[in-house]
Amino acid sequence: FFFPYTVPSGKRNSTMTISSTALAAITLLCFATLTSSLQAPLVPGNKVLLIGPGFLQLNIAKHCLQAGLEPIVVAPQKRLDTAASYINDPSGSILKKASIGIPDEKNTIHGVVFCSEEGVLGPELVSTVLEWKDAYVNDSVTRCIACAPISKRINKDKKMGWVPIFNNDAKEEATWIAFVDSFQKNKIGGGDAGTLVRYGGLYGGSVDGPDELQTLGLDESIYKMSYENYRDLKERAFDRFRLGAQVMKGDMVNPIPAKQKTIEERAINKESEREAFRVLNGYPEQDRTNRHTLAAAVVQSLMRDPSEKLGKEFTVLSKARQQLPATEDWDSMFASPGAAEWPDPYDFVMPEGGEDQMADLKEGEKK
Repeated sequence: FFFPYTVPSGKRNSTMTISSTALAAITLLCFATLTSSLQAPLVPGNKVLLIGPGFLQLNIAKHCLQAGLEPIVVAPQKRLDTAASYINDPSGSILKKASIGIPDEKNTIHGVVFCSEEGVLGPELVSTVLEWKDAYVNDSVTRCIACAPISKRINKDKKMGWVPIFNNDAKEEATWIAFVDSFQKNKIGGGDAGTLVRYGGLYGGSVDGPDELQTLGLDESIYKMSYENYRDLKERAFDRFRLGAQVMKGDMVNPIPAKQKTIEERAINKESEREAFRVLNGYPEQDRTNRHTLAAAVVQSLMRDPSEKLGKEFTVLSKARQQLPATEDWDSMFASPGAAEWPDPYDFVMPEGGEDQMADLKEGEKK
């Protein structure tokens, strides 16, 4: 192999022989430089394709906007038309840029998030989207994430769109398995740019919580978009009390210890105080996730280098907190992933105003 160089006398275009060892080093350096330029965290101003449909897709769009990213929602036209009634976006900026397919502008997109709540994304869609010619800056996806449900559930919750007379759970499960397999085997999804983010049963995503949800949440009407009795009460409770996060490496759940509930009943006599203990004390969810919490985690992952600690796949579950995690909280969880500890009920002290807070919650549930 011959490599051009400049000799001390100033003569150019002379040649020298490079050893195979040196050539390998040069090749590796060039490849590493090219790879690092193509696979990097997203930064404010970058465009991100959000492949839906579903409430989660719109929650992620709102969290992207808050972080300075430019989301492009991709969903069937019928779903986009319906979303206009509950997206809670006075400026209309999200749906103005929405599309039924990959936008025509060439080489303008940096990231991709597959974020449908339903098992409707076929395995062939992965390569179609991630390898679309002329769509991406530098002709390659900078960062891509696939959101998918955890593979094993503890609570057999029905999903938001569950309809009693149509039970397609088995078909959806097979579709999810095929989609995840396709993403992980894809050269981009399974490469340095890709991350699989798992989640539990999805709840919340509206505004009935702290003030920060007013701009991030969808309209409250989404709480009632289910045929399941009392589903809206669970949805509201997640936005009020379960905005905290657990980040765990791999496809995980956080099972409650065998004697936890028995110990809670012995340690805390009043039912109202036990309820407070479970919503005001960092109490973990076994296999459920707030949409806001998941959306925030996805945006955090987009704007970070893929974490060596988390690997190519991690799970986001909720825990009892009345605020979304701050950036420093995400820093800690991404650096040291793991399930939240189940709190000791003997350490619990009813906070001032806790009784009133529980009474207000019960009154809200009655209404």
